[in-house]
Amino acid sequence: MPEYQHVDADGFTFLFAFDSDDPEQLHIYARHLATIRDALKVWFDDRTEDTWNEQYKRYETVGRTHVLYWTWLVPGKRVLIITCFRREDP
Repeated sequence: MPEYQHVDADGFTFLFAFDSDDPEQLHIYARHLATIRDALKVWFDDRTEDTWNEQYKRYETVGRTHVLYWTWLVPGKRVLIITCFRREDP
């Protein structure tokens, strides 16, 4: 079972998974060199329209510099951050 770092911000709790291959680092950093700050910036500052991806059962939000994949664990309260990566990354 994955371990998560919980971050509370502006009434939301965000869960960031630690990487399965490098459990000392968050997945978003180990795989994409993205930080919690990058993800929260998309969520709060650079947010565009959220798109629901039915195939993968996740929301996809494109920010100015990063893309965020996420889903609600508790709607309006708890958010699972699936991944975050720079827009030019595949």
